[in-house]
Amino acid sequence: MERIIVTIIVFFFIYLLYYITVLKNKQKMETFEKSGQASFIIKKYKLEPKKLDKKKFARSIALTNSFIIALTFLITDFIENYIVKLLVGFVILIPLIILGYHYIGQKYKKKEVNKYV
Repeated sequence: MERIIVTIIVFFFIYLLYYITVLKNKQKMETFEKSGQASFIIKKYKLEPKKLDKKKFARSIALTNSFIIALTFLITDFIENYIVKLLVGFVILIPLIILGYHYIGQKYKKKEVNKYV
């Protein structure tokens, strides 16, 4: 139970940090589509950046990143050896990023298609 509470705290801390540094910063929101995560999703799923609601898109990326980091933290918290913890963290992190960004891309692609139907 303690680990789940710490994981929830990590989730909210990462989201709050992203919220303060990106979502509330007007300069970063203007160039948000050029960030690595957003540009990857936009290019891979052929999304139209002009048709995206930047705030919602950034918020969904922030929530996904927070979930990925918190889940990776929860899973690696069970491992005692730091080297193994680091290796397992990388092995878990890559598929979670791919799955999380795939979900975001599919969601926004579906929204984009449904607007014209």
